[in-house]
Amino acid sequence: MTTGPNRSRKQTGAQNRNVTIKDLAAELDVSITTISRALNGYADVGEKTRKKVIDAARRLGYTPNRNAQRLVTRRSHSIAWVQADDDNKFVDPHFVEVMAGVLREARIDHYDIVMTSETPERQLATYERYVRDGSVDGFIVDLPRPNDPRINFLLEAEVPFVVHGREERQDRYGWVDVDNYGNFYNLTKLILANGHRRIAFINGDERFLYATTRRQAVYDALRDLGHAPETVMYLEGTHPMVEAGFQLTELALTDPSITAFLYSSILLATEGLTAVSRAGRVPGEDVMIASMNDELQYLNLAPVDGQITYVRSSLRAAGRALVAEVIRQCERKKTSGILIPSLFDLGDGVSGEAIAGSVHFA
Repeated sequence: MTTGPNRSRKQTGAQNRNVTIKDLAAELDVSITTISRALNGYADVGEKTRKKVIDAARRLGYTPNRNAQRLVTRRSHSIAWVQADDDNKFVDPHFVEVMAGVLREARIDHYDIVMTSETPERQLATYERYVRDGSVDGFIVDLPRPNDPRINFLLEAEVPFVVHGREERQDRYGWVDVDNYGNFYNLTKLILANGHRRIAFINGDERFLYATTRRQAVYDALRDLGHAPETVMYLEGTHPMVEAGFQLTELALTDPSITAFLYSSILLATEGLTAVSRAGRVPGEDVMIASMNDELQYLNLAPVDGQITYVRSSLRAAGRALVAEVIRQCERKKTSGILIPSLFDLGDGVSGEAIAGSVHFA
């Protein structure tokens, strides 16, 4: 058994140079093979041993040699995230929130995110290059569209990937999503149950599946509750949707019969609230405002507390789940779907009885 003073000298000496797996093996008195397999996540290493190896690696300051790891495991510990070459997207708070979650989870799990942008016509070529040279272990796909060519390609390539969203082939790949359909069905039901008979629905960009799903949910709720489609004035924003809330709300306010506004994003809702207030309408008295709230960290909602009914679901949590899902596929060869939880916050004077049995309240 190593004595206290000798153990201290061994650690100090190891920390004066690059620590190797040989040092870890000597420190723990186990084989180099066991150290290597524990660090690389092999299932034949017990959890107790794995934890002991990882703890020692952290204590001694061991940094893995990525090139050596790649030769052994045939993995790069890198995940590709290919973006459209769109300056507006990189200042979109929704994207920034997802990115914050992605980067945090990747750091915790010792993966790198390889982010690049390309024009729409060149995006598939970028995916093909990454698959061909094996420089990444998996992919993140965001803002999916109907019959998305990126999903088509990655399914055919049979490589790990996760989609932020889902479509009809969702059983064939990993995905992370919010309950777009259920949330907007219940928001519409809530508005109608609180006595509103004319609604302005200001949606996101229908090039993307989340927006078409939300529109379908609204009209299904109208139908199921015996209301005509004309109950809703439908207005569609473009992506990103920062300024559309004020402009489209002003347009909807030209119809004095509208007493409720439903927004696809809290950004749209806060901008819309400004337009509503300028028009002399009072949330909680003669108008109801409801919205999706993606929990954008920079946005302070305290000044509008009680004026907006919203359903909260964290984009940052979604970003972390995206990375976790890709890693799960890489290490365990299993895919899964992850639904980010939603919580309903009711505005002042709004009764939640109509949806009490089907949702969670904050």
